[in-house]
Amino acid sequence: MRSIYFMTGLLAVTALPAAAQQAAAQPDGRAVFEMVCAMCHSVAPPAKLAPPMSHAAAYYARRYSMPDSAAAAMVAYLKEPVAEKSAMPAHAIERFGLMPAQAHLSEEQLKAVARFVLTLADTAHGGGGMQHRGAGH
Repeated sequence: MRSIYFMTGLLAVTALPAAAQQAAAQPDGRAVFEMVCAMCHSVAPPAKLAPPMSHAAAYYARRYSMPDSAAAAMVAYLKEPVAEKSAMPAHAIERFGLMPAQAHLSEEQLKAVARFVLTLADTAHGGGGMQHRGAGH
């Protein structure tokens, strides 16, 4: 009987580092935004050096019906910012230009920040964004 408790305890202890590694491998999108994106982007107007993220998120939410599609499109743009990959209107690109590629962020960080940003669509133009369609889930 003791050996069962010992083995159960041993399994629980060895599983803790794996759980911690998994949590570390899944970055927090809000933290990535605050650390990287907030240098140029505000969450809501007024704009800083780049469009407010609530507005950018609203454009992605309107263009893509599914949160996963919107996040994938945002990640593609973050990797290779070209006008054809942007969901932003031409006047926003003319005003702010294209952002630099975010090559310093990992794929996981890009996905996490995209999911977080899509939740901000509800704060632009009266809501109705990805939050109601399950963004970030």
